Amino acid sequence: MLDALLPRLHGFEILDPVQRRPDLAFLRVPKGELFSLLGLLRQQHGFVTLQTIGCTDWIEDGVFCLTYLLEGAARERCLGVQTWIGRDGEGLATAIPLWSQAEIFERELHEMYGIPFDGHPSLGDFMLEGWTDTPPMRREFDTLKFVEETFVMREGRDDNLDVRDEIRKRKEARKAAEAQAKAQANAEAQPETQTPPGAGDTR
Repeated sequence: MLDALLPRLHGFEILDPVQRRPDLAFLRVPKGELFSLLGLLRQQHGFVTLQTIGCTDWIEDGVFCLTYLLEGAARERCLGVQTWIGRDGEGLATAIPLWSQAEIFERELHEMYGIPFDGHPSLGDFMLEGWTDTPPMRREFDTLKFVEETFVMREGRDDNLDVRDEIRKRKEARKAAEAQAKAQANAEAQPETQTPPGAGDTR
C-alpha cells in the first residue's frame, strides 16, 4: 500500500512510514501538515472513513502521539496517520469538517487526556461529570491514590472467597481428577492374569 501511496504524497514531510500488513500501514507528519494530508487522503485517495482517533502518552518524551485511523470505502485497507503534540496544553484543530464522527472522538480525548481541539463545539463533560482531577488516561494520573482518597473501602461478605486461593484449589482438583482418570484407564488396559488349572494344587 505505501509503495503505491507515498510517491503520490508530494510536498509532505512523511516520517516513520511502516507497512504492518498488506492492508495496514502507518505514517507520521508534522502537526502543521496533518489536516492538509487528511483532506487529500479523503478526497483523492479513497480513505473516506475515520474509524477512530487514538492517543499514546509518551510521557518520557513530553508528547502525545495522535493516530487518525482511516479506512477505504470497501474496507480493503487502513492507514494510520500520526502526529505529535506537546503534553502540556498543546492542541489541534477539530477534524469535524472532514468527518462528523470526530466530534465524539475528540470529546473523549479532551476528557481523558486534556487535549484541546480548536473549533470543537462541545468540549464539556462527556462521561466524567464534574471531573476536576488530572485527566485519567494521562500516565501521571495515580489510579490507586484516587481510589483510596475518593471511595470508602468496605469489608467483604462473610462468605467472600479469596479468588487466587479458589483458582489454585480448582487447578489442583482438576489435576487430581486427570491423574485418577489416567490411572483408571491404565488399569483397565492391563490384561487379566489367569491362573493355570492346578497351579494352586499342592498335592
